[in-house]
Amino acid sequence: MKAIIYLRISDDRTGQQLGVSRQREDCERKAKERGLEVVAVETDNDISAYSGKRRPGFEAVLQAVTEGRASVVIAWSLDRLQRNRRDELRLYEACRDANAQLALVNGADLDFSTAAGRFVADALGSVARMEVEMKSDRQRRAALQAATAGKPAGGRRPFGFDDGGMIVRPLEAAAIAEGFDSFLAGIPLGEVARTWNRQGFVTGQKRRGANAGQPSPWTRSSVRDVLGNPRYMGKRAHKGEIVADALWPAIVTEETWHAAQAILAHRAGNQTPNAAKYLLSGLALCGVCGGNVHAGANARREVRGYRCANSFGHFARMAEPVEDYVGQVIAARLSLPDAGHLLTDSSNVNLPELRAEATALRQRLNSLATDFAEGELTTQQLRHATARIQEKLATAEQAMADAGRVDVLGPLIAAGDVLEAWTNMTTSKQRAVIDLLATVTLHPPGRGTRTFRPETVGIEWKSS
Repeated sequence: MKAIIYLRISDDRTGQQLGVSRQREDCERKAKERGLEVVAVETDNDISAYSGKRRPGFEAVLQAVTEGRASVVIAWSLDRLQRNRRDELRLYEACRDANAQLALVNGADLDFSTAAGRFVADALGSVARMEVEMKSDRQRRAALQAATAGKPAGGRRPFGFDDGGMIVRPLEAAAIAEGFDSFLAGIPLGEVARTWNRQGFVTGQKRRGANAGQPSPWTRSSVRDVLGNPRYMGKRAHKGEIVADALWPAIVTEETWHAAQAILAHRAGNQTPNAAKYLLSGLALCGVCGGNVHAGANARREVRGYRCANSFGHFARMAEPVEDYVGQVIAARLSLPDAGHLLTDSSNVNLPELRAEATALRQRLNSLATDFAEGELTTQQLRHATARIQEKLATAEQAMADAGRVDVLGPLIAAGDVLEAWTNMTTSKQRAVIDLLATVTLHPPGRGTRTFRPETVGIEWKSS
């Protein structure tokens, strides 16, 4: 008789497939003892059957049985083959229709050509599913208990800490702190990722495919995950909510972390490209229609320019004189004696209190939705209460975000020569300063005008 072997392991953290290798040895021994000819070996490595993800190896087994290429399926145990009702029925129907058998290394063989065999298979499958569900319940309760105690969540090693998640790795911690500071100063996430990659740091995620098992480099997305993780301000989160003070030390302050969250939330709803190469691209507005200003080709080659994103006919400006003027105005503003007032005084900000207030307000919003669904609130009452709570929430979030203004403006205000400090800043940091302080509007220079006219560049200061 011809047989097909199926191998699967749910969690292969090393990427070395040691689990499926051990299963294969046992299954091949089973085939030899039964005198079966193995025609194929199908493998699903690091794929949980209970997760519902498609399993290519399992699908290949079903196809081989259905097409009659194998009359015996060999597996290490029944739960290696099935973990959900849908796959169980498909497997049983395929074996029943083809009069195939299941040969298990750990378990009794199942003959689907008889009613007794089908009954036993169904009973064993139900027991396996119950064990998985009970295990999941225990794991969920244990995870919640660990979270409220401030203990690590387990899993792969978090960046900045040792394998246990408790002891700080100094070099990685310094990179994380610098990454937060750079981000608050206007450096894009992608640039932070490139910096960490140049420094030789890698994520805890392993690559798949051709480079399987090799460390993954940092990307914009993985840096965002780090900056958005409360772990780095010494807090323990569970299912997206901060539930306790962590047992491990913080790498950044709560002020820094919350300021970063405010910027991340703002950028999530704002599609303006923050990593633009030009100082005013996506920041400045068109004086004709109010649309965004983008980098655009100039009539003369190799000359950088700006144009209205909505229409080529509104204006075309040479970039360099406009950028020089904007930089001089920004530097002049930050050189005034009252420039220090632009920095929000966060010395009296009680971040734990603000965070608790924000959390309570968000929970109240969720409760309102439940009350409305259960008929305890009218539509008008829901709208009124929601607007009032959202107003309070916005105030709390703004207070937390204001603590981060010093990270953007502080280096310039503290500089002896503000214009020189501005000139030495990266474009990304300069863009962050402009975005925080002013709204820049570019007007048409006028037909035939060849000299720069300051009045064609509007700079309106934002309220602090």
